Amino acid sequence: MQIPISGLISTLYLISTSVVLGLDHYIGYKSFDTYFRECGEYFEVPNCTLDEYVVNAYPDEPEVQNLIHCVLVGSRSWHDASGVVENVMSNFFNPAPEDTCYADRTRECVQNSQVPCDSNVTLAYKAFQCYYRQYGNLNQSDQFMPCSDRELLVLVNASIAFVNVPRCELLQYSIGAILNQAHFAELIYVILLRGGFYYTDRTLALNTLYTQFGNPELLTPETQQCVDASIAAWDGQTQKDLAYAIFVNCLQKIVPLLQLIQDVATSLVTAPPSPCPSPSITSTTTTTTTTTTPPPPSTAPPCYNLRS
Repeated sequence: MQIPISGLISTLYLISTSVVLGLDHYIGYKSFDTYFRECGEYFEVPNCTLDEYVVNAYPDEPEVQNLIHCVLVGSRSWHDASGVVENVMSNFFNPAPEDTCYADRTRECVQNSQVPCDSNVTLAYKAFQCYYRQYGNLNQSDQFMPCSDRELLVLVNASIAFVNVPRCELLQYSIGAILNQAHFAELIYVILLRGGFYYTDRTLALNTLYTQFGNPELLTPETQQCVDASIAAWDGQTQKDLAYAIFVNCLQKIVPLLQLIQDVATSLVTAPPSPCPSPSITSTTTTTTTTTTPPPPSTAPPCYNLRS
């Protein structure tokens, strides 16, 4: 992953979330309509006008095109440089159970709709209309918000800080020696849990991992069987041991978390040290210091957060 890390790992922020399973940690969920209303605020479009656009199936008008482009960029289901992110966009639509051709049909529609001279706004709108008309019914449920590349780095960096991985171990991470290190089991547990990919009821969210990383192998029966086997073999002691076993047995080769950990560790161990404070200046002048004892306080100091 060739993106700059300096300046990112010191920034930690939470995404506005709604709780789906357990605590929200670093996890965000939003519906398509929520994105649409947010974009309406950005472009100062009244709610009554937004309602009309929804009723009229998002008509092909300049303002609607801007709103849809905003929605797709905000939800990370569209990149101006590369187009549709299928593993994210598809979450907003429910195909009919009997429709077996929706994916290929939609993909073909998107491909045929992309005219080189069109603006990014128009291209995004046309791609959305292909999904809206060909893929399935637009749903109103909240969907997992995948992290951006930068947010993934923040997630990993924060998890390293929570676990307090020592520098000597970070040096090992930076050269790719990760799996067998003393703190790795706890670290991968925190990353998976905080990222919304694993829950403390022993559920691994393969669909969420797929939305985040887009590897179809995450949705294969073989991967699910591997996860089930790891759970069956678990000794029931600590959750971190189960998360570690699932990651090592089933995930390490199909999600890029090891590379992310190596990238963040490298940035941490190669960061320049903090500047030393300026040395104090010693004066040779002898001075006489008079010490006075302050009077006792007139009232007792307050004691906060004490239990009776």
